[in-house]
This record gives sequence, structure tokens and C-alpha cells, in this order.
Amino acid sequence: MSDAPHLLIADVAQVLLRHNGAALCVRPKPDAALAPGQLTVVGGHLQAGEPLDHAARREAKEETGIHIDADQQQFCGLVHHHEPGGTDRITAVFVTQSWTGEPHNAEPDKHDGLFWVSIEQPTAECHPSTGHIFHMLTHGPSYRALNWPVQGGSA
Repeated sequence: MSDAPHLLIADVAQVLLRHNGAALCVRPKPDAALAPGQLTVVGGHLQAGEPLDHAARREAKEETGIHIDADQQQFCGLVHHHEPGGTDRITAVFVTQSWTGEPHNAEPDKHDGLFWVSIEQPTAECHPSTGHIFHMLTHGPSYRALNWPVQGGSA
């Protein structure tokens, strides 16, 4: 096992879900550091001292202009993504089917637009993490460890 320190980034994802099974995604600008030009769920980084559910609601408001009350939001699970030699990311995923306001691109300097995507059949334009979040929502489990090396033992 390596003694190299791993950086850990805590992210949140807020899935805004229509009753027809479509989730709202953003498309980061082509020069974005994360997922340039790919469709991603609404979300971002956790700020110091911020509760996970609050961070997800904050990100939704910042990116889409909508407001979510705490009682409209459900925790769905965690995604722990490992990048060999890089940064590990843990994403807390929340979902809501109701909110106040009409979603719009509230960060046109960061995103090329908003798009409704089927969680059952996500488009190839979706970032792999978004596809994994959709799969977790539709099939479970509520925790997914992605890109981790196999560590012996039996399956």
C-alpha cells in the first residue's frame, strides 16, 4: 500500500427529477476544469462547515435559480470515486421532485445551458459520474465505489 497522501474532495449532487424520469443537467463550458462540454447533474464542492444537504440546495440555487426546501429533498447515497495517483472524490447525492421557481441557466459564464436527460437512458454526452449517479438512483445500491483497484480476496 502506498504511503502517498490522498487528497479528498467532498462534493454534492442535487438531482432535480421530473415525474417522467428526466433529470436536469448542466453543460459546463469547454474550458471548465471538470467535465468540460459534458452533461453533469447540478452540484459542486462542499464549503467548510457546510452541511451536505444545505450545500446541495445552495448549488441548485446558484446553478439553476430554483429554491428547494429541506423537506423537499431526499438523501440518495454516496459515490466515492478514486483516481489512481490523483484526487479521491466523495459525492453526497440528493434528489427532489419539487422546487420553487423555473430552472434557468443562472451561471451562463460557467455553463452552456440546462438539459433534461432521462435517468433510465442517459445520453452519451453525460459525464461518466452522472451516468453512475443515474444508475444508483434507478438500480441502487446507495453507495458506489468507482475506479478502485481490486484488492485480492473473493467476490
